[in-house]
Parts: sequence; structure tokens; C-alpha cells
Amino acid sequence: MSHLHRTQIYIEDEQMSHLKFEASKARVAVSELIRRAVDAFLRRGEQKHDWNKDPLVKAIGKIRLASKDASARHDFYLYGEGKRR
Repeated sequence: MSHLHRTQIYIEDEQMSHLKFEASKARVAVSELIRRAVDAFLRRGEQKHDWNKDPLVKAIGKIRLASKDASARHDFYLYGEGKRR
């Protein structure tokens, strides 16, 4: 097993009750159940994105701007002269 890192999280009472119940059904510690949930969450993020269905990708090349420096001076065009965020 890889090295485990100790961390502290805050969860609501009802969440803890559910976690304890599920951990007891699976006969594992609550911490193991949380590690499994984190693994499942991270795997979901690794799934491939279908860029052909992404509306922002479809917009590429559709917008024509009068200025040729919009990518370099986008703050000026969004917020005006002298305005900083």
C-alpha cells in the first residue's frame, strides 16, 4: 500500500451517520470508504471529454473582431482604460 497522509475534514452529522452505516455494511473503516469515494471522483475527472459536443469549441472561428490585438489586450477591451481587477 502507498503511504497514507493524515488529513482533517469537516462533515455534517448526517453525512457521518450515513458514512458509518455504509462503512459498517461494507465492513471497512470510514476512512477507507472516503478513500474509495475520492478514487471514484478522481477517475470521473480522467474520463475523456467529447470536444466535438462542446459549445465553446463550436464557437471557435465564428467570431470576427475589428481589433487584431484582442488576445494581448483583453483586459482593456473588457474593463476599459486604467481599470484593473
